[in-house]
Amino acid sequence: MLLLVGRVFTVNVNESLFDVLVQHIFSEYEREKIPEIKIILPCKRDVIALLSAFKNYRTIILPEIVSLENIDEEDLILNLDRVKVINPTKRTLLLIQFILEWNKKHNDSFPIDLVYNLPSLLQYTQIADCYQLDEHSKKIENFINLLIKTWSNTLKNLGLVDILKHKSDYINNMIASLQKDQHMIFIGIGKEEIYKLLIKAVYDLPFGKIILPNLNLKIKEKDWQSLDKKHYQYCLKDLLDYLKVNRRDVSFLPEACSPVPRHSDPENLTLNECTRWLYNRNWIPVSSTGMTSSTTQITCKLQCSYTKNQRSGMTGSPELDYVFDTTADLSKVSNGYIGNIEVITCDSREEEAQVTSLIIENEGYENVSLFVFDKLLAVRMVCPISENYSYVTLLLYSIEILNSKWNGVALLSLLKHRLVTFGYAQEEYTRILSEFEIEVLRSFDINGLKDIINAISTCKKLRYKEDILIIISRLETIFNLLLNLINYPISDIAAAHLQCVNVLSNVNFLELNGEIGNFTRDFLNACDGIAIECSLELYSQILILFLKRKFFSPENNFDKFSLYQNKVLILAGFNDIPNFQNPFLSALNREKFNLPSVQEEQGYFLYTLRNLFGAGKVYITRLVSDRKSILLRRLEVLLQEPKYPYRNWLRILNTPECIVPCTQPMPKPKTEVRQAKMQVISCSAIEKLIRNPYSFYVEYILGLKQLRDLNFKPSILEFGTMVHNILARYLRNKKLPMSIAREVFSTSQFNFSNMWWVRLQRIIQSFVEFDRTRNNQVELEKSFSYPIFHIPARDTQLRGCCTISTKNKGVIPVLDYLDPENLIANEHTRQLCNKSWSDTRMTEEILLTARCDRVEYLPGGQVAIIDYKLGSPPSNEEVMSGFFPQLILQALAVEYTTKKEVSELAYWKLDYDKIKVIALKDYRQKMHEFRNILPDFLSNYLRDTTPFIASPYFDKFLRFNSYKQLERIGEWL
Repeated sequence: MLLLVGRVFTVNVNESLFDVLVQHIFSEYEREKIPEIKIILPCKRDVIALLSAFKNYRTIILPEIVSLENIDEEDLILNLDRVKVINPTKRTLLLIQFILEWNKKHNDSFPIDLVYNLPSLLQYTQIADCYQLDEHSKKIENFINLLIKTWSNTLKNLGLVDILKHKSDYINNMIASLQKDQHMIFIGIGKEEIYKLLIKAVYDLPFGKIILPNLNLKIKEKDWQSLDKKHYQYCLKDLLDYLKVNRRDVSFLPEACSPVPRHSDPENLTLNECTRWLYNRNWIPVSSTGMTSSTTQITCKLQCSYTKNQRSGMTGSPELDYVFDTTADLSKVSNGYIGNIEVITCDSREEEAQVTSLIIENEGYENVSLFVFDKLLAVRMVCPISENYSYVTLLLYSIEILNSKWNGVALLSLLKHRLVTFGYAQEEYTRILSEFEIEVLRSFDINGLKDIINAISTCKKLRYKEDILIIISRLETIFNLLLNLINYPISDIAAAHLQCVNVLSNVNFLELNGEIGNFTRDFLNACDGIAIECSLELYSQILILFLKRKFFSPENNFDKFSLYQNKVLILAGFNDIPNFQNPFLSALNREKFNLPSVQEEQGYFLYTLRNLFGAGKVYITRLVSDRKSILLRRLEVLLQEPKYPYRNWLRILNTPECIVPCTQPMPKPKTEVRQAKMQVISCSAIEKLIRNPYSFYVEYILGLKQLRDLNFKPSILEFGTMVHNILARYLRNKKLPMSIAREVFSTSQFNFSNMWWVRLQRIIQSFVEFDRTRNNQVELEKSFSYPIFHIPARDTQLRGCCTISTKNKGVIPVLDYLDPENLIANEHTRQLCNKSWSDTRMTEEILLTARCDRVEYLPGGQVAIIDYKLGSPPSNEEVMSGFFPQLILQALAVEYTTKKEVSELAYWKLDYDKIKVIALKDYRQKMHEFRNILPDFLSNYLRDTTPFIASPYFDKFLRFNSYKQLERIGEWL
C-alpha cells in the first residue's frame, strides 16, 4: 500500500460522484484490504448510493460504510436492553410541557413552536453569568439553565437517554478507540462541534483521508483569507483552519481513475510507463518508486503541470462556483454558461404548484428531489403529491370546527371532506350540503351550534331539513366526546379526538399503513404520561405543530447535507436564502453555547445549495412579485435559454380544445317582463341602470341577490345602516342618544366588534352637537314619489314627431346605440305630446320612489335634503356627470310631493370629530335636465329591443358592481 502525499482531497459533487469514489478505492487499496476500510458519509441515502455503485462493479468485497445520520444505530440495536433512547415525539412533548410550565410560573408567553430551537441546547451544562446582560437576556439565560437542569432530571427519572447525547458519547468513544493503522475515509463536512472532532481524529490517522466536496481552489488567496462568514466556502475554510491544513495542500480526487493491475510493480516499469501510471493516479509517490533525482524532477514537473491544469479547468462546474463566489467578477467569465439549471418565474402560487407538479409528473417521481421554501406553497404542494393529505386535513378540520365555535367555513370544510359522507350516496350528499350552505349558512347570521339549529328549524325553503338536522345532530354527538374532556391530560384528548375521526371517516387511523398510520400511532403513544392538561385550543396548536413539521415542512430537511444527487432537483418557492434569525437564540446566546452564528448558518446553507446544484437538472420556481436575490441575479447572467418551457406546456394543458368566445352580456327580456318589474322604481335602481344596466337586470328583473360570504363580517355598509337607524330614532323622540346607540348596537343581527362601538360613540357625539345648531323642522326616512309619464312600448312609432337631438347635454350618460338623434325630447314639444297622449290615454306611468335620510323644512317655505355619508361622498363634478344622480332624483320626488322648492342639496360626512357639510352647486339645472330625459330614458328600457348591456363603461364602476362573476368580466373586458 502506497502512502499518499496529501490526505485531504476535494471532489466535485455530481451524478458520478459515487462511481468516482468506488474507482478511487479499487485503485488505491489491495482487494484484501478493502474490508478493513471504514467510510463515513453524511446521510443514510449516501450509504445506499455508494453500495449501489459497488454493486455496479459486481464485487462482493465491501468496506464498512456508515453515515453520520445513524452512526450509533448499530450500537443502539446491540444494547437495546441496556440503552433506551427517548422517542423524538415524546421528547418534543416534554419540551412543550416545560415551556408551558415556565409560562405559567413566570407569567410569560413563550410560543410552543420554540420547542424546535431547544434540542441543540440540551447537551450543554449550565452556563455562568459572565456577561453584563440586560433583563431580557438574563431571563433567557435563566430559562436555558432551568431547561438543562430539568431535562437532565427528566431523562434520569424516565431511565432514558437523549439521542443527541448518545450520538455524541458514541462518537467520543469511537475517537478514543481509533487505531493508528486503521484505514478511514471521511466524506463531507461536520456542522456540529462533535463532527469536527471526528474529522480531526480521522485526519490524524496515518491512513486517514478527508474528502471535502466542492472546495473552490480558484478563489484568490487574499479573498480566501478574508471570506465573509456567510460565504458559501467559509465552512470549508473554517474546517481547514481547524485541521491546520493549507488550501494549497488539498488535491483533487481523480474523476476518472484508470484501473492499474495490482501485480504491476512501478519499479519495473519504463520511465514512460511509470510517468503514465503516475499521471493516471493523480499523485506522485516519489519516495516509493526508487527513481533517480532526474526522474524525480521529470515527475515533479508532470505533477506541477497537472496540478495547474486541474486547478484551472478541471473542477467540474466552474461557472457555478463563479455564481456562488461573491468575490468573483462575472463580467470576466467568457464563453461559459450553465446548462443544467432553469429558473421558472410564475404569476401565482397556484401556477407555481401546477408547474412543479408537471415537472414531477414528466421527470418521474422517483427521479426528483423536491425542496419547498414557501410555507403557503408547501401546503398547496402537499395536496397533489401526498397520499396522506386527506387524512391530515381531516385531523385538522375535525378540531378546528370546535375551536371556531362551529364557524361556517370550518363546518363546511369538514362536511365536504371526501372521507365524510354520513352514509349518504355522494350525489345526494352533495345536494344536501349545497342547500344547507345556500339557505342556512349564507342566509343567516350564525354564531355557534345553537344558531345553526335555530336557522335550520326556521328556514321554510329547505327540502332536506330532516337530513340536515340528522347530520348536525350526529356531529354534535360525535364531538361531545371531545367537549367533555376539556382540561384533561393530552393523552385523553388525543385518544378522544382519534375516536371522533374514526367515526367521522369510518376509517381506523391506527390501522393505516404508511406515514399517516405511523404518525398516529407514534403521537398517541408519545402522549401517554405527558402532564399537559389541554384546552381544545392548546391541543389544536400542539397537533398542528406536529402535522406541519411532518407533512407540510417547507424546506423538507434541507439542512441535512447529502452527497446523493437525484437526476432532477426542484427548488420550489425559492428566491433568497433564509435569514435564520431567532429572537430566542440571540447572537450572545449563540456565542455562549458555541452555536453557529446567523451568518455561518447562511453560509452553510449556500454551500449545501451549491452541492445540490450538481444534479443533472435543476429547476427553480419563484413568484414574479418577489424581488430577485443577489444569488438569482448572478445565476441568470450565466443561464442558457430554457429548454423545457414548462409554463408554456402548462398553458397548453390548461387550454380546452374548443374555446367558446365570451361576449359582453346583453340580455333582452320581453316587454311584458320589463313593464311588470319597472312599474315602481327607486332612486338607487335608476342610478344602477345608468351605471350598469346588466346589474339592474340581474337585481330587479331576475330578482337575484348576491349570497353572503361564509363567516360574514359586517362592513362599513352594515355599519352605515345601523348609524342611520340610530340617528332616525334619536331625531324622532330626542331621547338620550347613547342609550339608543347602545341598545341598537347590542341587538344588531351582526356581530360588530368593539372597534365599531368606539367609532359609533364618536360619530353620535359629533352628530348631536351639530344637530343642535339646526333649528329647522325635520322629516326622517319619509317616502316621496314622482310619477314619470312615458311612451308605451307599443306606441314608440309616435316618438319621432316630437323629439329633437340633445346629444351634447350629457344629462344621463348612455352608449351611442341608446342615445340616437331622437332620444331626448324638447321640453315644449314634450309637454304638448304628454298632454295629447294623456288625453288619449296613450301614456303610462312609472312611479319613482325616494327615501331621504333627512328633509328639513326651512323658515322661508323651502326644503333642504340631506344625505348622510360615512365614506367619501361623490364630488360635485361626479354628481353633475349624471353617474351619481341619487340626490337629484330625491329632489324631484320631494318637490313633487311637498310642492315646495328644494333650496339645498347636501351630503353630511359623519366623521369622528365633526360633521362636514358638502353642498351641491348648480343642481337646479341638473334637476331640470333629469325631469326632461327620464321619460325617454325609461321608455328605451321598456322596449324588448334595448339590451341591458353589462358594464358599458368597462372598469369605471367595478367597485359598485356586485355581479362581476355573472358578467364574466375577465373573459371579455
